[in-house]
Amino acid sequence: MPLQLSFKLIDASTAIHTIRLAEQASGGYVMLPLNAEPLTVEAHLADLPANGAQLCWRQISPRLAKLAMARQLCAEDPATLFTDALALLHQLEQLTPERALDRLWHRYAAWLADRPTPLRAAGWLEGRPLADGNFQPPPSQASIVRIRALRALLLEQPRPQRRLSLVLPIYGEEAVTLRCLASLLQEQLRAPAPTAELEILCIDDASPAGSLDQLAALVAECGDGLLQLVRQPENLGYLRSCNHGASFATGELICFLNNDTVVTPGWLSELIRTLEGFPDAGLVGPMFLYPDGRLQEAGGIVWRDGNAWNYGRDAAADDPAYGFCRDVDYISGACLLMRTELFRRIGGFDNRYAPAYYEDTDLAMAVRDLGYRVLMQPLAKVIHYEGISSGRDHDSGPKRFQERNARLFCSKWQHQLESHVDSGTAVWHERNRTRVGRILVMEASLPTPDRDAGSLYIFNLLNDLLALGWDVSYLPADNLLWQPDYGIPLQRLGVEVLVHPWVASVDQLLEQRGDHYEAILIARPEVADRWLEAIKTHAPLARLLYYTHDLHHLRMERQRAIEPEAVSSEAIERMRRCEQRILDVVDGVLYLSDDEQRQAVERLRPRAAGFVLPPRVRREAQPQPQGFHGRQGVVFLGGFAHPPNTDAVLWYVHEVLPLLRQQADTAAVPHLHVVGANPPPAILALAGHGVTVHGYVANLAPLLGRLRLGIAPLRFGAGVKGKMLTTMAAGLPLVATSVAAEGLGLRDGVTVRLADDPKTFAAAVIALHSSAELWERHVEAASAHLEAGWGASVVRERLAQALQGVGLPVATVALPLPEEHWPLPLGAGPEGLLASYNIR
Repeated sequence: MPLQLSFKLIDASTAIHTIRLAEQASGGYVMLPLNAEPLTVEAHLADLPANGAQLCWRQISPRLAKLAMARQLCAEDPATLFTDALALLHQLEQLTPERALDRLWHRYAAWLADRPTPLRAAGWLEGRPLADGNFQPPPSQASIVRIRALRALLLEQPRPQRRLSLVLPIYGEEAVTLRCLASLLQEQLRAPAPTAELEILCIDDASPAGSLDQLAALVAECGDGLLQLVRQPENLGYLRSCNHGASFATGELICFLNNDTVVTPGWLSELIRTLEGFPDAGLVGPMFLYPDGRLQEAGGIVWRDGNAWNYGRDAAADDPAYGFCRDVDYISGACLLMRTELFRRIGGFDNRYAPAYYEDTDLAMAVRDLGYRVLMQPLAKVIHYEGISSGRDHDSGPKRFQERNARLFCSKWQHQLESHVDSGTAVWHERNRTRVGRILVMEASLPTPDRDAGSLYIFNLLNDLLALGWDVSYLPADNLLWQPDYGIPLQRLGVEVLVHPWVASVDQLLEQRGDHYEAILIARPEVADRWLEAIKTHAPLARLLYYTHDLHHLRMERQRAIEPEAVSSEAIERMRRCEQRILDVVDGVLYLSDDEQRQAVERLRPRAAGFVLPPRVRREAQPQPQGFHGRQGVVFLGGFAHPPNTDAVLWYVHEVLPLLRQQADTAAVPHLHVVGANPPPAILALAGHGVTVHGYVANLAPLLGRLRLGIAPLRFGAGVKGKMLTTMAAGLPLVATSVAAEGLGLRDGVTVRLADDPKTFAAAVIALHSSAELWERHVEAASAHLEAGWGASVVRERLAQALQGVGLPVATVALPLPEEHWPLPLGAGPEGLLASYNIR
């Protein structure tokens, strides 16, 4: 159902969007077109459902309008022209809003005109067709002209310190090779910050005379080491050519790539990021696509009889079943990346498989035999023109060795294959090697850890489940909404993200897949209450865990005590009964603190086993943290979709701040910085003398690094408050109310200053903000307290105990994950306003 809107920009121009209203639970999405004609602000609501849908909107800047369209092209539209919204926005920053929007739209429209029926997968090639009608490469001369231009541009860029040797075996097919080289250079040039300097080793396996003359001339023309042509006097076959080429490699990383491939944006950075981010990764590879966009392979499965399977062949490439990083049995030799030292330690590809086939499967088994992992990273995508290099005939050419090598492989690895299953069985288990079981995590929506503490808790919980060996699927049960900013980081780490349209409904998913899961973890009472019956019906054998976030009815009681009109006693009682039903049905409850568990036992007397799982603190690295004298001001952290936060800031400004101004001279009154998404008008109105309302801040580190003190003046709420943990982890001491400090085991005057009335609160702020000695003592004590109770190892061990407490297994040794080294997922903040509207 379309809904046309026009948004007034600050400069009096207007951005017009057409909205598509999805199913009731899915909200709406920004759709094209967009222009900049001066119009008044209006919304045409004639097509809205009769049940009283409402549209939330607000004034936006020209920059937000530009980025909104950039995000639409980069994330939502099936014929995506661009892949990085911020990179695209950077190109448009120097233009006026009208010219930028006009240029953006015309570039997109021109490409659509070239492809009246764009391919579903075209976005991975930034608007270039995946292939022409018969998948033929462009003429050699055309590719050479392109390579020359790309090389000239690459020479102008600074060279990365890391070096990667790319081995490209060749036998004839010059045009195919040149097309591959052109795609390599283009994607190297496209990267905002290239992750490695390429050394491309073209290994000529005694090609027919004259078949590589243009390539040879091009390499001689370059003469700078980027392109090298290694000629072999005799035909060694694919396997020996790769080993021979690897002997020339000078890079710390080595990548083997077939010449009948085309790489896509970000392919190399994703592979390197995965290899270096997962500490125990030994071999990584991409998702392979056919030229028409179909999935060719998302990792391989090896069965007990040695037969090898391309997982996902002919499926849709964007199906979430294939779109998350996984431990796989092997990666196709068409593209694989590893450390050069490890490849040489193994001895390269085993010559018993010469000339080709099963050498890649054997290499993966050898990598795992040394204790390393073999990972498929689907965010790296490579198009493989299967069969061009080796043909498809099993009775002639290299293909005829496939069956022989399968027998050799099975004989060599017979002992390891005993733990595998028979061909085509238990695919759900075999697709993700080394997992101890499958768990479905059901939350209201995708976690947005840069916006609210509850999401941060869930994000860390997902990481810990992965580390404990679980195959994790995540279901945003309220809306099934895909948000690239938050879904892609989960997929990169190894979480299957189940969203629309691949999941039509929660009921359907549970009916089809409920019996696949050994465990289901549900967060929030509204999610559990809605789906518990379906879970019991379709997943009767799954162990059920409930993650409380907090006791909702307790928080509502405390809110009513301060704001009697905000919540009714009937609503509180309904929530209490709801939480009691949940705690009586599930097998285990994960409480955030001992205090919360005690409150639950006293109030609800649950039948389920209870386990305390404190939220994990993630400490961001600060190379040169500022000391007391390099900081100034106080900060409040908290998203304003949560009512206690609005009340807390208003109370501080109206009750505490006047006392501060009475007790200290104007220069000594700490400036208040209010940070949090979606500040309501009442909070925005506070901005002015002594108060700055920042709203959403994507990266908190720079701001918190120059502030001196955190405050948490909450008057109601329940559970552990993420703002307390985040503030302390940033190295700031805290002044907080008893409600804010609940469940954290903090000591007044040692790890926190507690104050529940305005006068005491004001005195505590002045004391901590003005005394370097007191400030440093609090910072040191709070840091030690956090590490002891909320550090990664402590929380992970608590989770392992909870899982084992309800009869679920965990990995003997926790798998190391990269999440401590990678930044948290960040949305576009206010820039994401037009990426998804709230239509209810």
